[in-house]
Amino acid sequence: MKKTTIGVVAIGALLAMTALAGCSNTADTTTNGSTSKVTGTIKIGYIVKRGTDSFASDQVNAAQAAATKVGVELVTADVKQDTGLAISTLNQMIANGIQGLIIVVPDQAIGPQILELAAAKHIPVLASDDPIKDAKGVLAPFIGLDGAALGKQAGEQLATALATNSSATPATAAFVVVSQNSISACTERTDAAKAAFNAAGGDKKTTFIDVPHDGTLQTAVTAMSAAITQNPGIKNWYITSCNDDGVAGALRALESKGVTKANSFGYGMDGSLACSELSKDNGFAAGNFVSFSKNGEIAFTAMYNLLKNGTALPAQQSVPGPVINRDNKATLGCK
Repeated sequence: MKKTTIGVVAIGALLAMTALAGCSNTADTTTNGSTSKVTGTIKIGYIVKRGTDSFASDQVNAAQAAATKVGVELVTADVKQDTGLAISTLNQMIANGIQGLIIVVPDQAIGPQILELAAAKHIPVLASDDPIKDAKGVLAPFIGLDGAALGKQAGEQLATALATNSSATPATAAFVVVSQNSISACTERTDAAKAAFNAAGGDKKTTFIDVPHDGTLQTAVTAMSAAITQNPGIKNWYITSCNDDGVAGALRALESKGVTKANSFGYGMDGSLACSELSKDNGFAAGNFVSFSKNGEIAFTAMYNLLKNGTALPAQQSVPGPVINRDNKATLGCK
């Protein structure tokens, strides 16, 4: 079945197309994703915020495979972490006749605008990875990780690692969160990690250090390098982050300062780099294993069932994420 990929279009052409949008949509939808069945060919849009990430390609490829099996046209787009491009891409998809939208937003702040544009053309929306709300604060149907559970798992694992260091004190050991505090899906994970770590007594033996980054590995390297310089007395580092890039970047920064895996313990939370990092001789001790292919498949199937059969989108669907480490990585599918 045909696969369509959207790129950047001229503004004038986009506006002209947008003015004609919506004529072929037969779905009648509300923010919560209820809709009547679609007759004829089904076309679904799938927008990702940063297509260069392996997890994004895993999601889209799995959704495409599922779409091909059932004869659905999947229109995909990478908006390169650009909110303006996300809005214009959605307008173009609407003009091209999509009847449902799966989206990973580059910024949750555009959630109300995304949902308003879609609702105006009666297009149901399924948010993936990062939840979004409409202008009234109503959450769109969502599929993603169980942030609280993943965070608790990370905090407990790091507390277990800390327990093996009988000499740890707040003067010599640090609990580091490489954070993205503007993204609720991230703060849900990292807040749960801190709570679990502290509940196990971790706060009595470590200094807490918040290291903000933008979700990319390189900004984590830069931010962590500054944190290392500002805390010269810290010898042992216990690190987590909303995503694996934050942990990997922090470990890169420590390695550049001569800190080895004997004194650095990283636990990732989104599984995107777990297999590659665990194949290295570094401080990436473990993580939450997540199949983003399964995420993409589940997201597509939910939207397809809505449009084809009128099955309402679940309010929230969680993707499982067991602990992955060097002992079980092969069993979980790492090559």
